[in-house]
Amino acid sequence: MDDISRRALLAVAAMGAVVAPAAAAAGSSRFRLERASEGFNKFKAVHEGLGELGVRLFDFGGASAPAHFMIYDIPPGASEGVHLHNLSDPALGPYEEYYYIVAGRGTMTVDGEGFPVTAGDHVFAPLDSWRGIANSDAKDNLKVFLTYIDRST
Repeated sequence: MDDISRRALLAVAAMGAVVAPAAAAAGSSRFRLERASEGFNKFKAVHEGLGELGVRLFDFGGASAPAHFMIYDIPPGASEGVHLHNLSDPALGPYEEYYYIVAGRGTMTVDGEGFPVTAGDHVFAPLDSWRGIANSDAKDNLKVFLTYIDRST
């Protein structure tokens, strides 16, 4: 897939093409479990960024939730493109985003300011702010846990 946005990723996930259906724990309907073995899918040009990213969406079997989660696995030289989420853009959606750096080193850009990030760092990107992240390491992947909240409601 080329040039994919978060809305497009969500649409693909809703069709079941990004992650396998979440499995309910034995005898329980109160929580969902998604196994790491369900894996990542590869997408090119996420938000017009460079290269191909591994993307793992967690849809929790379609259960409603105020927040959504995904993981980026960004190889050296690749990036999530700098993009904007606001209330008036139906294409990208009105998301506040919370980037947690799980592993690796990168450069985060928020509103034109670039700064280094590394494992354990957390960056909040509110509505109406431009944001994106790039892997700045020459050999190791950058892994980012991204929480995003739809503020349209």
